Formats: sequence, C-alpha cells, structure tokens
Amino acid sequence: MTSSLSLTMTLLVLLAALMHAGWNVMVKIGNDTLLNMGLTMGLAGVIAMPLLFVTEVPDPASWPYLFGSLMTHLGYYLFLVLAYRHGELSLVYPIARGSAPLLVAVSAWLLPPHEILAGWQMVGVGAISLGILSLAAEKPLVGAHKWEPVVFGLLTGICIMGYTLFDGLGIRHAGPAQAQQFGYIAWLFALDSPLLVLYCLWKRGWGPATQYWSRSWKLGLAGGALSSGAYGIAIFAMKSGAFAHVSALRETSVIFAALMSAYLLKERFRARRYASVSLVALGAVLLH
Repeated sequence: MTSSLSLTMTLLVLLAALMHAGWNVMVKIGNDTLLNMGLTMGLAGVIAMPLLFVTEVPDPASWPYLFGSLMTHLGYYLFLVLAYRHGELSLVYPIARGSAPLLVAVSAWLLPPHEILAGWQMVGVGAISLGILSLAAEKPLVGAHKWEPVVFGLLTGICIMGYTLFDGLGIRHAGPAQAQQFGYIAWLFALDSPLLVLYCLWKRGWGPATQYWSRSWKLGLAGGALSSGAYGIAIFAMKSGAFAHVSALRETSVIFAALMSAYLLKERFRARRYASVSLVALGAVLLH
C-alpha cells in the first residue's frame, strides 16, 4: 500500500526535478543531440558500475520489470532525440513531461496494485500536467515538419509512463533489504547505457562518435551524474509513494527547464509562462 511522501522525500524529488532539467539542457547544447544523449547515458552507466560491488542483486521477481524498463528507456531516448531534432526544448520538453503524469495516474489506477489518489491529489496531478502542457501550447507550429515535435513528444511521454510503472513495480519487488533496492537502481543504469551507446556507434560510426565524445566528455560526465542521481531518487521515492504522485512532482522539472532554456539557450520566456509556473506550483502544493 502506498502513502503520501514525507516532506524530506518531497524535497528530494523536487531536487531530482531540478537535476533532470539540468541534464536535458546539456543534451540540447551542441549540434548532435543523439551523441549528447549517448554520452550522457553512457557515463551515467559508468558512474553506476562501482555500485554493483557494494549493493546486492535484486530478487528475481524484479527482473521482468527491469527488462521492461530497459526497453521503454531505449524508446524514450530515441523518441526524445527525434523530438529535439525537429523542435525547441521549450516545445518538446513540456509535451513529453506534461503528458506523463496523467498517463501514469490513469495506468496506475487501471493496473495492479490499482493506486487511487485522493481527490485533491488528482486535482494536483491535473494542475501540474495542465500547467506543463500550457508551456508548449504557446509555441506556434510552423514549417513542413511542424507536427513532428508534437508526435515524438507524446511518444516520449508514453515511454515515460512505461518506465515509471516498470521501475515503480521493480523497486517494490527488488527485495526487503535497502542494498537490494539500491542494487536494482545500479543494475538499471549499468545495463541501460550500453544499449544506447551501441545504437549511437551504429548510427554515427565509431570514428565520428568517439571523436565527438572525446571533445564533450566533461559536459557528458556532469549530465550523467545529474541523470543517474535524479532518476535514482525518483525510483526510491516510488518504493512507498504513489507512482502518479512521484511522477507529477518529478515533472516540475519542466519549470526549471523553461527557465534554463530561456537563459542558457536564449529561447524566449513569454509572459504567459508565469501563469503556467503558478499552476504547476499549485499542483505541487496540493500533492503534498
């Protein structure tokens, strides 16, 4: 049975949201989002490797969920790269992250263990999703490929829903010991990164990929640390907190990403975004 998150865990999930926004901005910087994503996730896997020796192997009951998470994570990376290729961060990121909380809430209610949020918490999830999606609604769709960012953004959101549910169930089946639970997180990152790295090498070629990575490894290392830390916190929070609750709080990362994209990527921050930020903040308060 799930319960509301403690204040400490709530603050940690909000910190994870800030970290998540940070590594997404790092992926968008540069001229090859696929290689940036591969470098970030590859180094996140390297960071996780030592943890395999100080944690315990999770129970076999969690392995099917681990596999499901690996597959949906791969889809997430690929759809996100395609979305970034056709649209700005300030358009793609809200669509992907804003659709996820509602998808997670509905799926967690329909599927075992049938998590049902309190009425005000559902209002909170809805407010966060609406506030996040409204950030994308202000962006005009132009050009021959104007619908690609929307379609790929929504497909990314579906993948987010998938790996959220898989990892939420996986951490709950990992075993009673915290060493097994942290082991699940470590194995996820250690197994997840090679899939994307191999795909990058196949798409770009060994030479161009390794040359690009050798120039960008410092940025990739920072992004990998932020990525692994952010999602590790989120997975651990789902051990006791409702999936939709954690997902919605985590998606407040969009607000941080909007601010970062305005100041670092020089994307416009229109006045109506302040209303969106306020709506997301209200939703976060209702969730606690």
